[in-house]
Amino acid sequence: MNVAGILQGSALKNDLTPLGREQATKVANKLANERIDLAFSSPIDRAKQTAGIILKHHPETKVKFTDQLIEWDAGRYAGHPAGELHKAWQESGLPFGEFQPEGGESWYQAGERVVNFIEGIISRCKDNDSTILIVGHGVIFTYLFMWADKFNPRNSNKEKYDYYHPAHTAVGIIEIGPTGQLISLSLNDTSHLE
Repeated sequence: MNVAGILQGSALKNDLTPLGREQATKVANKLANERIDLAFSSPIDRAKQTAGIILKHHPETKVKFTDQLIEWDAGRYAGHPAGELHKAWQESGLPFGEFQPEGGESWYQAGERVVNFIEGIISRCKDNDSTILIVGHGVIFTYLFMWADKFNPRNSNKEKYDYYHPAHTAVGIIEIGPTGQLISLSLNDTSHLE
């Protein structure tokens, strides 16, 4: 959702706003002295632009774009006020995660897509000491952070969703332990925006 409360979803190609560029620059400065061995990003324009701004400090690191990091597909509600989707979900009587908007995907489907991507990275990188940058979108990262923190997203409620939902350009750090287990170190660090 953008600053105007419009669902951007996965199909829309929107550039970063001036505020978005400012926030991306701030997170880039925060990460300027961090080692980044690999970078993956959603191919949606605003994520690509964010990744590009961050990686200006890491010119040796190339970014790989993957559809598995695309934002949750809001279907027919993309480009509409979030309230329209909220109303349709409530009228459906389904739990939020199971509601699949016409032409879109459910939150569970989107979350499982990003978890599959992360599991693939874990299997490929668990035996080396790599720092990986992942640039994506809030709704799928909410699911990912719940999963990484061993909280079942299917047990989610609004309070838990809000707790795990990252702010724009928030930094989350997940460490992969020696046996492949995930350790959540930070989920919503926005200190660079202060």
